[in-house]
Amino acid sequence: MQHSAIADSLAEIRIREHLSLATRGQLRELTVLQETDSTNSALARLPAGRRHAHALLAEKQTAGRGRRQRAWHSPAGGNIYLSLGWRFARQSAALSTLPLVAALCLCRALERAGLRGHGVKWPNDILVSGSKVAGILVETQSTGAGPALAIIGIGLNVRMPGSDADHPAAIIDRPWTDLASRLPEDQRSISRNRLVALLLEELLAGLVRFEAAGFEAFQGEWRERDLLTGKRLRLEGNGGFRYGRAIGIDHDGGLEVDIDGYGPQVLYAADVSVHDD
Repeated sequence: MQHSAIADSLAEIRIREHLSLATRGQLRELTVLQETDSTNSALARLPAGRRHAHALLAEKQTAGRGRRQRAWHSPAGGNIYLSLGWRFARQSAALSTLPLVAALCLCRALERAGLRGHGVKWPNDILVSGSKVAGILVETQSTGAGPALAIIGIGLNVRMPGSDADHPAAIIDRPWTDLASRLPEDQRSISRNRLVALLLEELLAGLVRFEAAGFEAFQGEWRERDLLTGKRLRLEGNGGFRYGRAIGIDHDGGLEVDIDGYGPQVLYAADVSVHDD
């Protein structure tokens, strides 16, 4: 079913219509831009007092970013590029698990939209059958022991145009998919405004829960959504590859891997992929 790009344009009023009353009360500000460099950067440029509980979206990003400064291809009109700011009362090492929490919230929202069979590839990629449908970039700004502001950026492929060889989607170098192609046929016309509302409901509820109870409140769900634990992995870094088996995550959200020839180690920043023996 074709979906009109005009009918599905992101609009603040349409997003708010889909929000629950609780989420409307939590959300301080909602901004929709036609174009920006990246939604994370655009939100970070706002005065500090306007970033908390502020959701900022763009129809197109000209310099979308993923983890480790990778480009996130961000064509106009078909996907969701969303950043949400949240101020935590105090800086804490526990914020290192925030990307995992955000990934779980995104999984919940996608499940409510009708997606099945998806999970989290540590630390914050959402995969369906080995192909990436969404990614998360969390950036934090802190002032010592005082409040810490986190900006949670989400890129979700909803209806990615990929048939044109000249289109950016055609040159993405890793397996990708989009939500519309993975949903049951009768649900593929879901509007992006509705999807944004689902994302905001789950993210805001998750942030409140995380601030009150920490990552412990999400550990059971992480075990259900985790795509790596027990899997044989290939680890890329320093111009070469190592191999090992994923054990799980530690209390700071690092990936525990039993690396061939080295034994158990905890990784906090690494390119990992499932390796079939």
